Amino acid sequence: MDLNLALGVGLAVLTLFVILRLLAGRLKHLGTVALRSLVAFFGIWAANIIGGSFGFHIGLNPVTALTVGILGIPGAVLILAVKYLI
Repeated sequence: MDLNLALGVGLAVLTLFVILRLLAGRLKHLGTVALRSLVAFFGIWAANIIGGSFGFHIGLNPVTALTVGILGIPGAVLILAVKYLI
């Protein structure tokens, strides 16, 4: 194997390792947000099922699920405030 090729492959592997190492923390946070948004989606869905007989309904879309997923309970309060104030 040529020395330049060996150095190039070694540098490429090292660069890939560093990039994956830097992204690992971000991917962990992205997974957490995705899981929380999924739980928020099912929470809003359940609230719509239960509250449907009372005339209570929250729009179920990716924006509301992400808002509640990222912000938690304050996000749910924010969605309710926007619903009733607008």
